[in-house]
Amino acid sequence: MQDYPQYRSQQKIIHWLSAVVVILAFLIIMFKIILSQFLGGMPNIYLLHKSIGVLVFILTIWRIKVIIQYGIPDVLDKHQRLQRILSKSTQGFIYIFLLIVPLSGYLMSSRPLNFFGIISIPAINVPNEFYQFFHTTHLVSSYLLAILIMLHVIGALYHYFWVKDKVLQSMLIK
Repeated sequence: MQDYPQYRSQQKIIHWLSAVVVILAFLIIMFKIILSQFLGGMPNIYLLHKSIGVLVFILTIWRIKVIIQYGIPDVLDKHQRLQRILSKSTQGFIYIFLLIVPLSGYLMSSRPLNFFGIISIPAINVPNEFYQFFHTTHLVSSYLLAILIMLHVIGALYHYFWVKDKVLQSMLIK
């Protein structure tokens, strides 16, 4: 029996699946030139990146729904007020950027999006003058998301190695 709070299995699966998918989206764009040689050119790279972005958006909506439905376990000590504030605000901003990044990417494209070749998501016709706004939003939000994810990982490792509590273990799949 566990003597520390645990996230639900569904929350753990969504968390780790989201982590893998977000990292994959970053890696595809970082190594797009190399990957384009193996995946049939840049149009296929961007198609894959956009499809993964839709997946990130869907996983985030699902994750928020699960949080609203079941809540989240109280894994931090109630007396650690600053840590609780940092943790909750970092996680909250991660969720916000997990929505902003795919939405701004979709809106800057102004083309129909073929989701993994399964379904076509129609384009929203946005005036050309908004392209730069959505492109900048997509880029800046992506970098901010990456920084927040790094802070999140550092926080989890801090708890595991220095505080030696069970914060990290509460999210591990067993």
